[in-house]
Amino acid sequence: MNNRIMQVCSFVVLLLGSTLFGVFGKPTEMGLAIVAGCLSLAFANLDKIAKFKGAGFEAEMRDKVEKMEGKVDTITAKETEPSGLTMIAYSVNDDSTRKVLKCLGDSKYTWRSLSGISNEAKLSMDNVQKSLNWLNSNGLAIQFGLARQNRQENWGLTEEGRGLYYSIFPMKGDA
Repeated sequence: MNNRIMQVCSFVVLLLGSTLFGVFGKPTEMGLAIVAGCLSLAFANLDKIAKFKGAGFEAEMRDKVEKMEGKVDTITAKETEPSGLTMIAYSVNDDSTRKVLKCLGDSKYTWRSLSGISNEAKLSMDNVQKSLNWLNSNGLAIQFGLARQNRQENWGLTEEGRGLYYSIFPMKGDA
């Protein structure tokens, strides 16, 4: 009974609260009402959830997991491949690419311009562009925006790129 009341209250906060804030032109409060409603719904159904993920708000229901476990048990050994640890390794021997990676990772800015990286790394724009292209093609850096008129595209590290950065340049105090 209490769980049902909590679910109804969550729906009210989610639907009615966000609608009212939207009507009154308060987008921040509307977003907070949506997040609060989603989180309270997740906690109201916590007994049914097997997996929960944070910022992207990903949840997996227990029923789905239990059904999949039953199917996995029926698979024969011939149909399965040997499992093991998969590891991706990058060799960053190029000094220019290391400097560009350092500029992208060791910065107070999340997004960096080509000219900003070039100035900080003391490299030519062509060398920086080649390094960024290599990082981008390997899924380590991502481009944001297009170069048009006076605006340059901005570059940042992906999650994998940040992992590589921290493996090459450990944080102070980690050494």
